Amino acid sequence: MTSFLRHLFRDKVTAIMLLISSLIIAICALAPALFVIIVLNKYLASGVTSTLISLAMGAILLLAFEFGFRQNRAGMIQQLNIRIFTPLLNAYAKKIKGTQITGEQFKKLEVAGATIKGATSSSITGWILDWPFVLAFLVVLLYINWTAALIAAIFMVIMMVLTAQRMNLSLQSDSTANLEIFLTGLMTVVIMSVGAMQIIAGTLDVGLLIGSNILAARALQGANKYAKAKEAIARRDRATAEIISFIKQ
Repeated sequence: MTSFLRHLFRDKVTAIMLLISSLIIAICALAPALFVIIVLNKYLASGVTSTLISLAMGAILLLAFEFGFRQNRAGMIQQLNIRIFTPLLNAYAKKIKGTQITGEQFKKLEVAGATIKGATSSSITGWILDWPFVLAFLVVLLYINWTAALIAAIFMVIMMVLTAQRMNLSLQSDSTANLEIFLTGLMTVVIMSVGAMQIIAGTLDVGLLIGSNILAARALQGANKYAKAKEAIARRDRATAEIISFIKQ
């Protein structure tokens, strides 16, 4: 992640704006879970329709803010990546036109160039920026339902290990996607089963159980995206080193 941070903080103003945007996005992402908890624990007890409408409007507003900030962050990331990597790719294109290389070398360099282009997408950078706040979800989970936090942490580790070892395990993209769906569903079953026993024991209520399950799913999704982004950044670093080495020849 050293190279990622180095690229990110080339423009310190943009980096700070991206971090602030990511913080706001993370706060807004709590809206669905908090909405469910409050509705099930408060509204159902009072039955006041105006309360439900207010809560729904507030949740919708936060979701709209999250969408808007994500769109804005994606634009900033795209512009930042263009400023960083376009000069390198242009220098490579200029160099390769005047250099005699073998077909195998050309193919290798073209793959490296395509890797750089593919790994500079806003989604990958956004997934990395979201990671610290995904960990914050675990802290929130620990506060509202420690068993769900523990279960989510275990599944996050499993998900990240499987993603990191995907090549060694010879997992195809379809198999990986199916495995992600399986792990997400399995985590829900475990959290709901353990939570149901807690409700019977009187140590948890339904609102907190369902809300914690939503947060756990978001945390698991974030861990999966971070693992994929980390792998993509590593490929981009190797490709960048190949391109730079070729340019300096």
